[in-house]
Amino acid sequence: MTEKLIQMKRDNENPAFRTLSFNKQHHFSRIHYIVASLLQTFLILLTITTALHAQFGNVVDIGGYFKELGQVSFNNNLSTFHYDNSLQNRLETDWTFSNSFEFRADMRTRLISGYSIKNTPFVSDFYEKDSGFADATWVWFDTEQSVLQSQVDRFYASYYSGDFELHAGRQRINWARTFVWSPNDLFNNYAFLDFDYEERPGVDALLAQYNWSFGSSVQMGIRLDDEFDEMVIAGMLRTNRGNYDVQFLGGYYLGQLVFGAGWAGYIQNAGFKGEMSYFLPDENIFKNPWTLTATVGFDYMMPSSLYLRSELLFNGGYDEVDSPLTNLIQPPSAENLFIAKTGLFLSGSYPVTPLLNTSFSTMASFDRSLFIFIPQMSYSLTQDIDLTVLMQALKGHVFDNVLDTTNLFFFQLKWSY
Repeated sequence: MTEKLIQMKRDNENPAFRTLSFNKQHHFSRIHYIVASLLQTFLILLTITTALHAQFGNVVDIGGYFKELGQVSFNNNLSTFHYDNSLQNRLETDWTFSNSFEFRADMRTRLISGYSIKNTPFVSDFYEKDSGFADATWVWFDTEQSVLQSQVDRFYASYYSGDFELHAGRQRINWARTFVWSPNDLFNNYAFLDFDYEERPGVDALLAQYNWSFGSSVQMGIRLDDEFDEMVIAGMLRTNRGNYDVQFLGGYYLGQLVFGAGWAGYIQNAGFKGEMSYFLPDENIFKNPWTLTATVGFDYMMPSSLYLRSELLFNGGYDEVDSPLTNLIQPPSAENLFIAKTGLFLSGSYPVTPLLNTSFSTMASFDRSLFIFIPQMSYSLTQDIDLTVLMQALKGHVFDNVLDTTNLFFFQLKWSY
């Protein structure tokens, strides 16, 4: 999914984002690198998993998947077509040493190829950049056609003692209650359109949690960084009141103070969720403006198994200058979650058969001319192989003169092991 941002060629904040097109003369070279790298990665993983099972069969649980993602983008009159490809492997390991100590280490490796790689200067520098405190991302090689990148996105130890938990390392700290936009998710916010990264990014952090009853806990997290202004130090209290799970949070967020709340419950048979966060400057609190970002959502399962979902966003931290289109598929800040002041999300999904699921989603705004239509079909070919076909059609004046190809078609084949 990250690769489609390369098409945003006029976003000068990152030289890696440029529109590219397909050239047949490089087709066989690209296939050569894909096949060679796939075989190399498979042999490495086979060696690692065999050795781990032989030595630590009772301690480690190994899983993961291979995923092929092809992307074809084209303009409205079908005169321009571009192609990019991503071949991905994910290796997941869970280590259980005792009832008190656990460890997790996951790595994703992607072979990214296409005309975009060929025409992007310093593209390997972009893919080698790691946003965490520790540098756990590297590029194995980059050629005129391809980039092979690996990233360790989970690497943390866990300690359990009764109702107390402690987690240290690169992990996912999820404080979200809503589905698309989450102003409470201070540590690991994510971009909804980046569907190819379902695990979501990790963060280098410490997290302590105490659970005093089912559904009630207090958490304290610290995101590490070289600069204090880039750190997150926050706590959250989560409890249950009636039919609602509620949470309250506060702390220091990227050079600001933050206070927020969230809930998840039901209005009769419809799910009702929401979040809000106030962001205050850490200096001159009463002279500088405060920022409110909030979202509210509903979901409902009809008797026919049609599942409906909606969500509204007030994006108080929106700034047109500091909100490039790349924010659509890169993790946004909890203060500025969208490329507009307001956001609307509508979705419906329906299981045609137990193996075939279809859905249609729409993202839009009340204050900017933008519409994103997302039809999707998922089919389970076997117990371990899944096929997903979807489209992201970007419409509206916001995308005019920015994207040459605003219709993005994806074909994803995933084999889990």
